[in-house]
Amino acid sequence: MPTGFCLMPAHKRLRESGRFCTALVILGAWNVRTLLDRETSLCPERKTAIVARELGRYNVDIAALSETHLADEGELTENGGGYTFYWKGNSAAEPRRSGVGFAIKNNIVSRMEECPIHISDRVTSLRLHLANDNFLNLISVYAPTMDKSEDIKDKFYEEVTQTLSRIRPKEQIVLMGDFNARVGRDFEAWPNVLG
Repeated sequence: MPTGFCLMPAHKRLRESGRFCTALVILGAWNVRTLLDRETSLCPERKTAIVARELGRYNVDIAALSETHLADEGELTENGGGYTFYWKGNSAAEPRRSGVGFAIKNNIVSRMEECPIHISDRVTSLRLHLANDNFLNLISVYAPTMDKSEDIKDKFYEEVTQTLSRIRPKEQIVLMGDFNARVGRDFEAWPNVLG
């Protein structure tokens, strides 16, 4: 969904009329199911290249990614695809069942003042300077499913709450990702339904 956040360089913001103009920024959220490349795959293309191509097809500027399955934290630039990927996952020694991150167009990355802050393998945030003292905070989440323990769910919601509480009241917030939500209480009637 397009939004009216202005990410244009300061020298391009003013029109001749003296009014500020905005550049639409397309935000998205995608559960990619994995960004791990398999050695036995018949597809020679990296998963990040495929994701970058699809995001470019829909002209997405910044996408919150969930269920990346990538280890630790890192950054990867897909020059051909025009995106930089930032992620946070479990350590390489642990099973990789989660992971969150962002895919950001390279022309936005070049103007970023801060890198994403990785809270955990389920929560990461990005703070973008819009104009003057105006900031946009994007939070990418991957919520635990219903079958996870209450401790894991409580920890996730505590991390989201702490992340939100660190944001100044005047700053804008977009919370996006995979919340693993189900409508209604009768989840046993829909055992194979995701999302």
